[in-house]
Amino acid sequence: MNKIHTWRLIIGLIGLTLIYSCKDKNVEAPEFNVDTDKAEYKVGEVVNFKISGDPDVISFYSGEKGKEYQFKDRTTANGKVSLSMTTQVLFGRQPNNLALLYSTDFNGLYDAANVRAATWTDITSRFKLSTVVPGGSGVQTPSGVVDISDLPVSGKPIYFAFKYTGDAVTGTTPTQNTWRVYAFDLTNTLPDGSVLNVSSASTAGWLAIDFVNTANKWTIQTAAPFIFFNPNSTLVASEDWALTKALFPNNVDPDVAAPIKTYLQTVNDYKYTYTTPGTYTVTFVGTNGKNTGSSSVVKQLTIVVK
Repeated sequence: MNKIHTWRLIIGLIGLTLIYSCKDKNVEAPEFNVDTDKAEYKVGEVVNFKISGDPDVISFYSGEKGKEYQFKDRTTANGKVSLSMTTQVLFGRQPNNLALLYSTDFNGLYDAANVRAATWTDITSRFKLSTVVPGGSGVQTPSGVVDISDLPVSGKPIYFAFKYTGDAVTGTTPTQNTWRVYAFDLTNTLPDGSVLNVSSASTAGWLAIDFVNTANKWTIQTAAPFIFFNPNSTLVASEDWALTKALFPNNVDPDVAAPIKTYLQTVNDYKYTYTTPGTYTVTFVGTNGKNTGSSSVVKQLTIVVK
């Protein structure tokens, strides 16, 4: 088999993760080494990694956040899960008629019966919502950043829902409030300090579900306010929900390597510059492969950047 066909097979094996590693008794492990002139460098100084040997493929992990070999297979990470939002209430005279709920057993079927069948827990009291004097206009109110790390269940999605409840009016003057949601930011802060953006008001995948008074429902749009409920001066009772898609706050993308050598290349060195001080575990993965499999060797160095 020629080199070009062999390389295509290697790409098929390792292209998605860059360094998919396995051993095959018919594939010889690569012999290579990596060295530097020194172990300490200054920020902005070029690090020249000298490479000896000739693996078919070489991949590089700098050791920076998002580029660490130790996390190449990581798909979940427990961190501090936080939620913040910004709301605004307008007009009306019915207090406390918006609630924020969550569920970890909703089956993902967005109709009234299946939403009712799920277990929903009210967490409104954890957040600061907009307030208004009767008939007036409230201001956009940030809720504050709230730690909700206790809510997600490992291996299960979490759903959030805004529940609007409007009481029937006995007279002829509408009293139900208008509610707007300008921000809804769910994040996961990992132990290394990196912050993963799980969802926002524009990416949460909102869907509106009518329960009572189907003439009115949540409006979902691509510009702020991203979701809002306007009672349209109704005098009859209303109950309407806006639900997110399934969210996985603890899911993370695996760290990935930079490919620095392909099958047809010859590489004697690799230059890299660090922009932040720190101690980095640098990893090079050399791989030989053919149609029966592949074999990899890992080389690691510690670089201190001051």
